[in-house]
Amino acid sequence: MNIVDPILLVLLLLFGLRGYFKGLFRESFSLLGLIIGFMVAVRYDEPAALLWPESWKLSLLVVRVLTFVGLFFVVYFTFSLAGWLLHRSAKFLFLQVVNRIGGIVVGMGKGAAVLALVIFLLASFPLMPQRTRQKIDESYLAPPLHHFAQGLIRIGKANLVPQEESAIRDPEGMGYF
Repeated sequence: MNIVDPILLVLLLLFGLRGYFKGLFRESFSLLGLIIGFMVAVRYDEPAALLWPESWKLSLLVVRVLTFVGLFFVVYFTFSLAGWLLHRSAKFLFLQVVNRIGGIVVGMGKGAAVLALVIFLLASFPLMPQRTRQKIDESYLAPPLHHFAQGLIRIGKANLVPQEESAIRDPEGMGYF
């Protein structure tokens, strides 16, 4: 155990504390809003952008970016509002304890995903000092988080990038990272 492990543990605990205060419903629906909002925006930004060019005198790229952002935020805020309403009603339905404990679990899960991606990016960074890289490699928590990030990236690529488009972008199948 080196200095990296306590830092990662404190960060995970902070994510858990944030989850405690936000609760299961707000944390879950916020996460669902991010994921589904991104998927909807990726899937439908171009078809939706093609509806607007005659109305706006902007390039298709600008309209497409605005459409992507708009779709993402509409879906995200809809899910966040649903989570907030469920969070508020948890007091009346006597689900406060479940809401808080579930919030801790989901918050720590979100924290693990964020930290995993940060560890993955740091490990992929070619200019990282050798001493820092060694501390990350010797850590107990960093290697499992790095493996978790690889799984997240694999799942994301499989679900977000259509296979024929993936083959065009990466004909050797070597991956983005």
